[in-house]
Amino acid sequence: MDASPRAAFAGTTQSSSGQGEHKVRWSAWFRCESSFSLLLVPGQPGVYVVGEEVIAPGEVASLGARRMLAVLEVGATDDLARALSRLFTAASAIRDRLLNARCFVRFAQVSDAAQREAVCAALQNWLAGAAHAAGEARREGVASPALLPAGF
Repeated sequence: MDASPRAAFAGTTQSSSGQGEHKVRWSAWFRCESSFSLLLVPGQPGVYVVGEEVIAPGEVASLGARRMLAVLEVGATDDLARALSRLFTAASAIRDRLLNARCFVRFAQVSDAAQREAVCAALQNWLAGAAHAAGEARREGVASPALLPAGF
């Protein structure tokens, strides 16, 4: 499978033979306050994204600032429910943020392992590119975050 970041966010990946696209149906973003927030997450294979709500640079929260999500983690797994629940264990690197900040989760059920890895890799590549672009913008004195393509 080959997937561009834009295609992964838009919800499609193309097979390596170029024969057809596979739709990826993302859930809506939902608040992740505790492991109980994950009760409706299926125990199916898929891809997930965890984000923390942040205020746009240069804006004040009390004045109705524009809210954004900073991506904390992207992952592919054979069991979405188990993988997301593990984020609340003491061994998780983002546990404290999940418990103390406004965090949200989004997932897509993807049964095909190759497609799952392609979508996850595309998201991680986008994240790395966005981080690089943000670093360049800060050096130039412009702090604007990279926007997600439509559909994600």
